[in-house]
Amino acid sequence: MDAFFQPKSVAIIGASAKEGKIGYEILKNVLRSNANVFPINPTQKEIDGIKCYRSVLDIEENIELAIIAIPPEYVLDAMEECGKKGIKHVIVISGGFREVGNDAIERKMVDIAREYGIRIIGPNCIGVFNAKNGFNTFFQRHMMLPHHGNVAILTQSGTFGIGLLEKPAQEKIGVSKFVSYGNKSDVNEVDLIEYLENDKETKIIAIYAEDFSQKFFERKYKKPIIVLKGGRSETGKKAASLHTGAMATSYEIFQGVCKQLGIIVVDNFAELFSIIKIMSMQKLPKNGKIAIITNGAGPAVIAADLIDEKDNLELVELIDLTGSATADDYLKALENLDDDIGIVALIFVFHDAPLVATLQKFYDGFRGKNALYVAIAIGGDFVMEQKEKLSKLSIPLFDEPSILINALDKVVWFKNESSCN
Repeated sequence: MDAFFQPKSVAIIGASAKEGKIGYEILKNVLRSNANVFPINPTQKEIDGIKCYRSVLDIEENIELAIIAIPPEYVLDAMEECGKKGIKHVIVISGGFREVGNDAIERKMVDIAREYGIRIIGPNCIGVFNAKNGFNTFFQRHMMLPHHGNVAILTQSGTFGIGLLEKPAQEKIGVSKFVSYGNKSDVNEVDLIEYLENDKETKIIAIYAEDFSQKFFERKYKKPIIVLKGGRSETGKKAASLHTGAMATSYEIFQGVCKQLGIIVVDNFAELFSIIKIMSMQKLPKNGKIAIITNGAGPAVIAADLIDEKDNLELVELIDLTGSATADDYLKALENLDDDIGIVALIFVFHDAPLVATLQKFYDGFRGKNALYVAIAIGGDFVMEQKEKLSKLSIPLFDEPSILINALDKVVWFKNESSCN
């Protein structure tokens, strides 16, 4: 699988000299990596000064990875040529296969691949991203790509994938690997999980998928798995089949099996990202006992109500420092907390003058104990500035108590139930 993420040589079948074409954008993105790039286009002699080839068979050098971005009716010939060239890894960006009813051409593509020992990601996908070396196969422009970190993202949906990359980039959360695998004609979520479980750079695996292979439900997992499933309702199942050709199963059964396996199942994108945010920045809590420290009552009251509704959380202390609180008050409250508390929720009204005047002292003086730390604050640009400063202390900041509390409940459940700990 390494060749999908750090290839030394890449052939782009369908490379284009025309700006705005998919093959042009892929070429531009791949050229930013350190790989040797070989554009394949029978109508061009060169693209931006780079020699073009009519076929991969015309390239003298060995090729580790081929990216195919041509109409589906030409993909079989391209796959055959990849096989003859000895290329063992192919990403098929092209759509127009099982998702639109062309099952036969997709099966034939896989048959050719198996004959030559080729592994395929796709078709109908945007491919891969490796944050460590910057390698990506995207045809999108103006994407915010995250820095290197410990979260791996797997998705059947390229659209969701873009969001799952840009949101971490925006929040300064690092990603290790990303794969958009579309119709998963060959490489599926289990193949990728097995690879990532042995990847030292990956701590957490987040998945958006519309269907899962049977093997997904038949193994134990070495790392935390967080899943957002599409195709839950009958209408959603129909939409999923049109998107990736997915055959979606009963959502209730899916949830039950995942629970037995210690897999975190989330309800929406916000919850998925919230859990990613917490688990990538903080260690797992030793228990669900929560202390809230605040200088504003409203958000603390809402948070307390929500905690009371959760099975895995217990509010054991609520310290209201009032609007006159300074950084010293927060630091003293933190120091005096019981050692048995597993989660500390810091609620800030950053705009209160006594706190504003002393904020830097909080950042300089914060020392975490053996607990999971999160923060809540509501506001505009000034709050966003504080979010960045808190992130340097590995404290994730949220602006919506309900999203945070839902996420914490599932994180504690995972800590109690999972065999990954």
